[in-house]
Amino acid sequence: MQTALTNPKAGAEAGSPEMLTGVSPVDGRPLPPVSISTVEDIQKAVAGARDAQPAWAALGVDGRTAALQRAAKRMLVDRDTILAILTQEIGKFEVDGLFSEALGPLDVVNQWAKLVKKGTAEKKVFLNPVGFPGKKASHQLVPRGVIGCITPWNYPIATFFRPVIPALLTGNAVVIKPSEFAPRAANWFATHLAAELPDGVVNVVHGRGAVGAALIDAGIDACTFTGSVATGKKVAVACAERLIPVSVELGGKDPAIVLEDALLTRTAAGLGHWALQNAGQSCGAVEVALVQENIADELVARLRSGFSRLHVGSGRFAETDLSPLATEAQLELVERHVKDAIDKGAKLVTGGERTGEGFGYLPTLLDNCTDEMLVTTEETFGPVLPIVRIAGVEEAIRFVNGSKYGLTASIWTKDLARARRIAGRLDVGTVTINNHSVTGAMTALPWSGTRDTGPGIANSTHSLSLFCRPKSLLVDSNTGPDPFWLPFDRSLYDLGDLLADAMVGRVGQAFRIPILALGRAKTIKKFWSQR
Repeated sequence: MQTALTNPKAGAEAGSPEMLTGVSPVDGRPLPPVSISTVEDIQKAVAGARDAQPAWAALGVDGRTAALQRAAKRMLVDRDTILAILTQEIGKFEVDGLFSEALGPLDVVNQWAKLVKKGTAEKKVFLNPVGFPGKKASHQLVPRGVIGCITPWNYPIATFFRPVIPALLTGNAVVIKPSEFAPRAANWFATHLAAELPDGVVNVVHGRGAVGAALIDAGIDACTFTGSVATGKKVAVACAERLIPVSVELGGKDPAIVLEDALLTRTAAGLGHWALQNAGQSCGAVEVALVQENIADELVARLRSGFSRLHVGSGRFAETDLSPLATEAQLELVERHVKDAIDKGAKLVTGGERTGEGFGYLPTLLDNCTDEMLVTTEETFGPVLPIVRIAGVEEAIRFVNGSKYGLTASIWTKDLARARRIAGRLDVGTVTINNHSVTGAMTALPWSGTRDTGPGIANSTHSLSLFCRPKSLLVDSNTGPDPFWLPFDRSLYDLGDLLADAMVGRVGQAFRIPILALGRAKTIKKFWSQR
């Protein structure tokens, strides 16, 4: 039996009789149970993180980077273990798991280390020597303390990279609450971190929504959440009530706009990959293709041919192209969306049914879809690509900007200048030209969105404000009092009057400014020297 880890290095028992159970998406076999964390476990994890954080922060960026690099190398060496866990736990077959998750940790640590070192460095501020004589100022970002990280199941390891790695590199301790559908992968990740980091810096608690709520209530200093819109709103409200910063990264219904001059072979390959990779279970997947009418038949023919020749299953290497869906509930949602589309007039080109022993679903292509269908308006999160035929660009722009989500969009065309102009009119977080969603793996680029996608920002220095707070420092080298201090008299008013004149270019009496300032300093010193 695997246990909930409030401190992965210690492997402490959670002490709760309640268990997370489940079945493998591959074959329906029961998974090893994992203990659900109690409120006491959660409070203990946060308290332990708070105790451990100051010493961890004191190591500096270089010291923290070295520790995380060692941990990341441990993960790479032990990659076969996590690949087996990913297949067992969420059905992700090994080639997909290797490239989308297991290969990432060291590269992510190295990329983030550069961003954190530059982003948190002390920065000097210019001060006007007339208004602020004898003073020097600077500011820098410092860690908030304990960061709660609530993560989803679709990328059980890779979804830790965005919040956990920068949180740790900026000097925070973390308490991770993974999805109840992927606790075993989280234990593997946290155990490898804890092997190289001080006790208490990395903590894991397990359970469903109540555990996430209890984590927010346990005194953390900031929270990151990736998941559904409905839950994200609850998380945002809970954090607002406790006056702690939160980043919510929610859903997407990411469209691909295919123009009449697109390179069809590359476009078909790109749409096929980004619609079906991870069985379509990605907030950045191509979830709808807006295709100009005069090339739609040819593109659909190529997609049909490709979709129908891809294999779903749990095999290794070339035996499998698509994993099964991670949960039965997700499979049922996909089926509901496909049925709704067909009932409303969509053409089922290929796929549209279950396959295999577990939660497999054939790659599904739907043509002649409209904006009245669930499959074009709601997040499907499955191996389904609906085709919406459009007359031109304006129709595509209206479709994208009218969506409830605004995460990413892509434009497929040979005319790059035109694509840039269209990109400027799309109200989404990221626009990719002749590719799709690849920016999610680029640490230096912000991953964010609009509308129901939420205001959260992952990746890039723009996200550091979640993990850090600004701290200012002012050093005053003066030995006497400032001329603006109490007590007030007419000479202070005259000094201010001259300063105002100087600001607007009236400098005739400016020579009197230092004289009045020195006189004021003497007056103040004399006043406060009396006993």
